[in-house]
Amino acid sequence: MTRRRSAGRNFAWTLSAGLVYALAQWGVLVLYARLGDMALLGEFALGLAITAPLMLMARMQLRALQATDAREAYGFEHYLGLMALNVLGGVVLCGGIALVAGYPARAGFVITLLAVAKGFESLSDVFYGAFQRAERMVLIARSLIAKSVLSVVLVALALWATGSPVVAAAALGLSWALVLFLFDVPAYRREFGGARPWRRLWQVPWREQGVRLRGLLGLAYALGVVALLGSLRPNVPRYLLEAHAGQAELGVYAALAYFSALGGRVVQSLGQVLSPRLGRYHVAGDSRRYGRTLLGFAGGAALVGVCAIVGAVLLGRQVLTLFYGAPYARDLGLFVWLMVAAALEYVGVSLQVALTAARELKGQVLMLVLSVVVVALAGLWWVPSAGPVGAAWALALGWLAELGCSGWLALRSWRRLGRKEAYPVPGGPGTQVANGVDTVA
Repeated sequence: MTRRRSAGRNFAWTLSAGLVYALAQWGVLVLYARLGDMALLGEFALGLAITAPLMLMARMQLRALQATDAREAYGFEHYLGLMALNVLGGVVLCGGIALVAGYPARAGFVITLLAVAKGFESLSDVFYGAFQRAERMVLIARSLIAKSVLSVVLVALALWATGSPVVAAAALGLSWALVLFLFDVPAYRREFGGARPWRRLWQVPWREQGVRLRGLLGLAYALGVVALLGSLRPNVPRYLLEAHAGQAELGVYAALAYFSALGGRVVQSLGQVLSPRLGRYHVAGDSRRYGRTLLGFAGGAALVGVCAIVGAVLLGRQVLTLFYGAPYARDLGLFVWLMVAAALEYVGVSLQVALTAARELKGQVLMLVLSVVVVALAGLWWVPSAGPVGAAWALALGWLAELGCSGWLALRSWRRLGRKEAYPVPGGPGTQVANGVDTVA
């Protein structure tokens, strides 16, 4: 049986590494703003907006399933094999979209290279899932810190030496590949008795394991759709903004929006620590611990959101001037509205973590469809007239709609536990088939 680690220690490591990672990703945007211009930053932001939904769908949130797989229904090789296939398909699809959409050659290269970079990170996510289920968050934290430092250094050198966003995107992918092969794989071997993940992957008789792989795909595809929709929600306003106002306005919007990733990392770090425990409480039918943990998680997320809004109001102008320059500080109203949307997001994320642990998957898909539709319709109405602020309004309204739905689903799940309903076994009767500011990842 896995020895339980201190939740406080795991949270401290996860939060520290998550903040370092968020700061590093933010640092990449600052480098683009300082060493380039708004148009160059907008081109990079457009690349992220195109690749993020597809590559997040390719991940299928397999790490969340892996970390909460209290019954160990699937092996590491199943998660790694499915992720490898998904990554390959995602990179090809992103490259195809860049080609068909008619973007300039430089933008097409940026999009494809960012997809490759996200592919390396997706593979690392499988190793993180194994560490997370074993509650070895320190290994994930060290990997994230190494990835953060290396990515900022290599991207800075690339932009300083060449000024090319293509070379910078390649440098980002190289940094994540180095961490995957030089840190994550050796850490996995040390932690799990010298197991060789790549050899294990190739030695598995996949014809015989095809049924299990299809079972995992059947369970995970809904989460892939959820990830796609969850990424479309913040990116739909960006698509509309780029179409109506151009890449310079998109660059400003993306730069200001990324501040929400700092608070998001706090909430995500807590979620990574608590998700395995929420999964165990749900399997055990322990409604008291499940409800208490979820309530504390949601309350903490709401507190982070309130702090973000207050900080934007009181210190927003000074912070934007310090990090991006005076031109960005003129959009203080936009900054405050983005933090309002972020506050709603933080609470929504806490509920999504609990719903995934409870395997409430189909409901999440319907909930996100509603949220994306709300954002799209509101964006079509507000972005042409209000510009970036209208994009922030649309995003906040979408999160508000989702928050109402996810709250109802979480309450329903908790009440079912109170009635001691049977927990559905993956692949068995009753199984439900249908969970950030996008990061630079």
